[in-house]
Amino acid sequence: MHLGSFASAEEAALCIARSPEGQAAAQRAAAAPPPTPALTSEEVRQQAQAEGLTLVVAENKTGYFGVHLPYPGQRRPYQGRVRRGVKTVNLGSFATAEEAALCVARSPEGQ
Repeated sequence: MHLGSFASAEEAALCIARSPEGQAAAQRAAAAPPPTPALTSEEVRQQAQAEGLTLVVAENKTGYFGVHLPYPGQRRPYQGRVRRGVKTVNLGSFATAEEAALCVARSPEGQ
């Protein structure tokens, strides 16, 4: 649905916020639980050990297999990715390379 053309991003955002969809999205965001804090590298290693998982080391920028750094400088710059058949599947964005590696290790492909 096209809501119109606007002179500024703020005007466009206000129009969206006033729409039924924008109001519903705001209600969902207000009701959502706060994001969980990132685990430290050591906490991730302990969790992997407790689950019997191995964080696979790789010779890349991040140091872990299946972990990429597409968003340097962002709050969650690391991505966990695996190949499922011919598709690359993004498992999510993470604050640390170790968190992303744990997610990869938990995936069927990582096991």
